Amino acid sequence: MLTGSIKRRRTTALWLILMMLVALMVVQASPALAGVSGGCNGSADFATDSVGAYDPSFDTRGNPIIVPKTDGETVTWSGNVPGSNKDFSGVVEIRIGPAYVEVADWGFPNFDGSNPEDLASDTGEYDMEEFWSVIPGGRNVVQGIYQARASHDGSGVSCAADFFVKFDGNALASPIVLGLLLVMAALLIWLFRAGRQRPGAVGRVKGRLVSAIIAGLLLGFVFAILLQQFGIWPLDNLTFFGLPLLILLIALLIAVRAPFGGGRSSSSRA
Repeated sequence: MLTGSIKRRRTTALWLILMMLVALMVVQASPALAGVSGGCNGSADFATDSVGAYDPSFDTRGNPIIVPKTDGETVTWSGNVPGSNKDFSGVVEIRIGPAYVEVADWGFPNFDGSNPEDLASDTGEYDMEEFWSVIPGGRNVVQGIYQARASHDGSGVSCAADFFVKFDGNALASPIVLGLLLVMAALLIWLFRAGRQRPGAVGRVKGRLVSAIIAGLLLGFVFAILLQQFGIWPLDNLTFFGLPLLILLIALLIAVRAPFGGGRSSSSRA
């Protein structure tokens, strides 16, 4: 009887591990395509990049724009629009879960985008030191892959682009990643304890339900951020909402089945 119970618990634990592995494979499948609407064209070329200028034709989640972190890095950029470009303005935003955060803007009226000559194309050079200087912690903090979008609007044109950016470098050099790994280890221990049967447990829930819920939700968010920081998947709705929900369901199953042992009361040991 006891042997059969142990086997059932081991089988449950094995299925939980398999579910997590399947979730990982699903998350890494089928990269989404980036795109540009409105007829605008543009490209950017990093000084140390041997591939050449990037453009949206090959910018996907599986093949994002790689941003190097070398000192003195510059970016040569160019762009053109198909219509009247007077009083233009634009913005670049990155996605953090369900929200987009603005990282750059340009144009009319604050940045003199009135463009009375109606120029439809431009080129220039951007010093990446300007970018790193406005980020607390600079190069060591910014890691991973991000979904981003940009828009440019003028008197006779409206364009938008979706693309993916991945920052070069070792994610383990980031203090954020190291901290998250420690938090994940602590949450896994917490979930393990929630999956041990309570002494004298009665009813259908054999483990610790509240602990499992808290640990499962937090593990989902930590796991989603780590996937983003290691450049596997950007922090979008799928990972921001989907992973916490998936791991919460797994945690609930762990609390109900309590597959990690325990459960002997003082009377049963006597």
